[in-house]
Amino acid sequence: MANLRVKCSCGEVVNGVPGSICPRCKQPLVFPEDAAIYLYRKGSPLGIAGGFGIYINGEPYGHIGNKETLCFPLKYGSYNLHIATGMNRRCNDLVFNLSPEHRIAYTKVWMKPGFWSNSFVLEVCSQQDMPL
Repeated sequence: MANLRVKCSCGEVVNGVPGSICPRCKQPLVFPEDAAIYLYRKGSPLGIAGGFGIYINGEPYGHIGNKETLCFPLKYGSYNLHIATGMNRRCNDLVFNLSPEHRIAYTKVWMKPGFWSNSFVLEVCSQQDMPL
């Protein structure tokens, strides 16, 4: 099952469910019901267990752990998804246009080992390709 993750109006990134309260400002969390991006982190054969930093439209949305699935409830619109960690790592950012016709985007992320440095690979997938 995917963990729901939202950003509170105070800026705190929170895992929760509708009806949750922000631990920072004590206000009810708003979970948009328009659309969502699901993100699954594939397991790493290299044992890289550190969290991958998630950025949506340049804003931090916490980290994703090994073999974790997250759901980001969002409003309709255009979203740039970027993954980073520690040192600068290359990432093929994905742009999603969420609309009434395309409400949900599914994607996987994994680290591709490189000669000098590793890079992140984001790939669009179907709901059937993801562990939800």
